Amino acid sequence: MGQDLKSNAEQWWQTGVIYQIYPLTFVDANGDGVGDLQGIIKKLDYLNDGNPNSETSLGIDAIWLSPINQSPMIDNGYDVSDYYDISDTFGTLEDFEILLEESHKRGIKVILDLVINHTSNQHSWFVESSSSQDNPKSDWYHWQDPAPDGGVPNNWLSYFGGTGWTFNEARKQYYFHTFNKNQPDINWHNTEAKTAIFQMIRFWLDKGVDGFRLDASSVYSKDKYYRYNPVKFGATDKNNYHNQHHLYDKNLPENHQLIQEIRNIIDEYEDRVLIGETFIDNRLYDSTIFYGINNDELHLAFTFEFPLSPWYPGYLQREIDKKELITPKGAWPTYFLDNHDIPRHLSRWIECSLCTNPLGIAQAAAAILLTVRGTPVLYYGQEIGMVDNEDIPPEKIQDKAIVKSETGELPPPRDGARTPMQWNDSINAGFSFGKDVEPWLPVHQNYPEVNVERELKEPDSILNFYRQLIKARKNNEALRIGNWRTLIHYPYEHLAYVRETKAERVLILINFSYEKDLTIDEHISKDNWQVLVSNVRETDKIINLPASLEAFEVSVLRK
Repeated sequence: MGQDLKSNAEQWWQTGVIYQIYPLTFVDANGDGVGDLQGIIKKLDYLNDGNPNSETSLGIDAIWLSPINQSPMIDNGYDVSDYYDISDTFGTLEDFEILLEESHKRGIKVILDLVINHTSNQHSWFVESSSSQDNPKSDWYHWQDPAPDGGVPNNWLSYFGGTGWTFNEARKQYYFHTFNKNQPDINWHNTEAKTAIFQMIRFWLDKGVDGFRLDASSVYSKDKYYRYNPVKFGATDKNNYHNQHHLYDKNLPENHQLIQEIRNIIDEYEDRVLIGETFIDNRLYDSTIFYGINNDELHLAFTFEFPLSPWYPGYLQREIDKKELITPKGAWPTYFLDNHDIPRHLSRWIECSLCTNPLGIAQAAAAILLTVRGTPVLYYGQEIGMVDNEDIPPEKIQDKAIVKSETGELPPPRDGARTPMQWNDSINAGFSFGKDVEPWLPVHQNYPEVNVERELKEPDSILNFYRQLIKARKNNEALRIGNWRTLIHYPYEHLAYVRETKAERVLILINFSYEKDLTIDEHISKDNWQVLVSNVRETDKIINLPASLEAFEVSVLRK
């Protein structure tokens, strides 16, 4: 299945490994308890020191930074008040320029989070727009008169709970917000607003950033007549947002024209990437159309079916099969397990009834992520096996954007997956040296055992397993650009698949349980396989295809 890319030049965003950094909790360099850009700079050598045989570097190829623009931090940076400046929380524009330069020295690309569905209500654009109904920016946001009864203009809802409309006294009108009321949506029908956004995109590209991840990229477009969304028949989701068919407030056809226009800007610059969060209703083919009719929209489309799959071989392979089948010819898949909006994968999957081996789960998940056909995206800390901190006191919660509505709906909390990176077993897990300052979020109590410094010294740690997989990926053409083909069509306890090009073949074997018998449906050569990575077999040893697997075995073999 899929398409062999060898006929084309290998693009860094296809063959590399992207690492997402949540700047607030990655490294605190100035001791104030909050992560910053100088902290990231200090840890670049951990991410990639430029030495392919490094004993301490993870070996990633690009970093994606969650928002670092000026912001009041109601939604922790996803509410931008100035697109042209860096938040005081993280440092200065000069700090960012140093980060960019130092990253590029090490071969690390830098991807920025681009939040352009909405701004902060403290952005100068909104301040002006909300001042009256006849100012120059009066139509830069979605304003509507009250309904005849004085209520909201229609039934559009906020993803964060409650109505999506908030009343503004100065204008005597409502404005729409897909998310928090402090995040008013930009009206992309206004050509002046669109031009201003496009100018800002060029500003950062001219600075030398290597691409963008478009936040909420499927909700830019809104129906210009503000028609009511139909309600799903018999819908009973506790979050009312999911009880509507969102026909008129997101993913309209013109949404794709907007992304195509952004892609046109990206393509004016050499070697840049456009990634997007396809925030949709899990309709089978919706994510694929974000690549564009002629692959002229997103380079990489983030979808959530794979990370939210149950921890079960058949379900995981079904999602891989689906992505292989529906990814358009010439387009490229992408995979992730964790990000800043969902619980970490070890916290999601460790609770399954047969998941009695946490390290085995972590190794198997890492192997799948780094050996399927597509670009892998790691979320900071997953490489050391970080899990959600479920013991954050209410008074220390930082996720202020999500609020309960009068109906009681509430999306899952997100702070647990955003806790400080665990670097060592010193105070604050090495995240911050400020002894008298509490970190922005509490450090997970398991940090004395789960941390970078300790795991680098342990040959069998999950961190070193990630490092081995990333190195194998870099050194083997089949793992970078080869086709994907399953060897077990209806997997029960095992996954077995190959990545292959004309030059080489790599076989991946994963056992999810204590069940050892291995039955492969497809014929494959039995002898002379070299062990690239394994948690039970000797690396570089030449073996025959095993008739059985060890409990929770993960092995990557090459012929």
